[in-house]
Amino acid sequence: MALLELAPNHKTGLALRSRAVAASGCWGFADEYAGVLDFAQLGAFITNPLTYAARQPAAARTALAFPGGVLLHTGLPNPGLRAAVKTCAAKWARMPCPVIVHLALDSGAEVTQCLALLEQLENVAAVELGFRADEHAHTISELVRTACMGLLPVLAALPFERAAECALIAARAGAHGLSVSAPPRGTLPGPVSGRLYGHGVFPGALHNLQAVRAIADLPLLAGGGVHSAEQAQAMLAAGAAAVQLDSVVWSQPAQLPALLQALAL
Repeated sequence: MALLELAPNHKTGLALRSRAVAASGCWGFADEYAGVLDFAQLGAFITNPLTYAARQPAAARTALAFPGGVLLHTGLPNPGLRAAVKTCAAKWARMPCPVIVHLALDSGAEVTQCLALLEQLENVAAVELGFRADEHAHTISELVRTACMGLLPVLAALPFERAAECALIAARAGAHGLSVSAPPRGTLPGPVSGRLYGHGVFPGALHNLQAVRAIADLPLLAGGGVHSAEQAQAMLAAGAAAVQLDSVVWSQPAQLPALLQALAL
């Protein structure tokens, strides 16, 4: 069977059997969407973002539709990594595709403690580090460098608004691959601010991918508003090694078979 190597510069690598990857933030923490498709068809599953300590939902959780998709304001709720491991580790081990844990952390010390836990888990194949749009360059560099001292491949998820800038920072810090897939922030009348999901995000996501490809010589895991086979193929043509599927899983799940076929190896 053909394999796609997403971390060729890492000693253990990150081999995928498909270019289709479940994106962080839309598919849950483990098997919430296992009834929608066979996860064996995915190249990898990326968990929802996990922080070091638990985070409660925003007091005013909101989902507002707009012509290109939906704006979500959630507050990044999650049980914290240790609690998530207790609940999900056995499910991750049974998944028929590699699991990539998305971490949203504040310091190198948190990275070290989280990796010490994740490196012991079966089928956790890599980590994806997420950053705030206003994250300081020094912090991005510190988090990536510290993570690269561990045993797992490290993907850096680039903020939508600073994709090219942060690509250079993460690459210089040693990241094994780059995720050009973080959703942009937006504001709708109310005013309500949050993350934007849907097919309306795609043009900006493709633009970011092209900008990062022009300056970074690392495997790129791209995504953002990919809801059709044609959009998936456009991402591959622009330099993506694999494509993250996000809001399509809950807004247009009938499109998944065509997307999986377009992204098959």
